[in-house]
Amino acid sequence: MSSLIGKVEADVEISASAEQFYGVFCSTPSQLCSISPDVIQACDLLDGDWGNLGSITQWSYVHDGETKVVKLIVESADSANNSITNRVIEGNLKNEFSSFTAKIEATQKGEGSQVHLTLGYIKLNEDIEHPETLLEPGIQVFKVLGSYLTQA
Repeated sequence: MSSLIGKVEADVEISASAEQFYGVFCSTPSQLCSISPDVIQACDLLDGDWGNLGSITQWSYVHDGETKVVKLIVESADSANNSITNRVIEGNLKNEFSSFTAKIEATQKGEGSQVHLTLGYIKLNEDIEHPETLLEPGIQVFKVLGSYLTQA
């Protein structure tokens, strides 16, 4: 049973501040559709307020060349630590995982920041691949967002 449970993690350094980065992911994630349209195609608020505990969003994103859809609920949002955790409640990922969370935490590092992405999961069965490939779209969006935020 323990091989069904896991997590994958990645770190990326960006030029934007941790606060700027967190501000977009928490308060205005729909901006990501125009900032990184190759990965994020849509982000809609379905219930609650952006970034608030219990708010529900639906995302359309590209993974491995295919458009996927995921509905997320905010499990935690910590502005003091520039951290937000979302849990998947519907969508393509529920076909492979009984539980899936994404935690994004930005830490100030000089004038820029380091963004840490943790994907926690429970696979439905042993035949499901570990979701390492899901890290890459996140890293790509983080880098593009970091550049976008420091262009102004």
